Amino acid sequence: MITTPLPASPLLNAARRILNTLNVGGRVDAVILRAAMEEAHGGSDAQGLWDWKSAYDACEAALVLFLDQHGPGMLRRAGEPVAMLPMLERLAKLVPTQTRRSEESQLRQQFSTPLPPSLACAAAADLRLSDVVLEPSAGTGLLAIHARIAGARLILNELAEGRRRLLQGLFPTAAVFGHDAGQIDDLLPQDLRPSVILMNPPFSVTAG
Repeated sequence: MITTPLPASPLLNAARRILNTLNVGGRVDAVILRAAMEEAHGGSDAQGLWDWKSAYDACEAALVLFLDQHGPGMLRRAGEPVAMLPMLERLAKLVPTQTRRSEESQLRQQFSTPLPPSLACAAAADLRLSDVVLEPSAGTGLLAIHARIAGARLILNELAEGRRRLLQGLFPTAAVFGHDAGQIDDLLPQDLRPSVILMNPPFSVTAG
């Protein structure tokens, strides 16, 4: 069964604020990031309302939003995916390096695929409009956004509730699940059969 929609994610609201900076080519420093998180959550990290790993997730979500808006045009200008790599490298440098990790991120091995390798994965998959793409551990959607740019139908799976809520906001037309990715083949509905699986293995930790 498709996961019941979760309440709106404050991280998505923070990501939209960060997107405003990216849209004018600005660098997202710690001051801008803190302000976006405090406004979205109604308070500070010192109050326990958010942590810095969540702030990094908001930055990644802002990159997804940016590519959702500008990715198709970037690809048209580039002519082919490999020519987009310098653009994505410049974009990735506008957000902070992830230097702090939460207990959950360590426990669940939440290491997102950077933008240039995610483009390489999508290009290798040769995604088409007719594809149904499954991302078994979708994280913040940095791989999945390339499938959306290609026009493919998306099936996204993410065990962590906070990230799953974020995915539902970033990809409102996707089928989003919260299963153990190791058992995903047995758990997806029979009418959802992917033609492509896009993922970044290996995983050293499983659910439970």
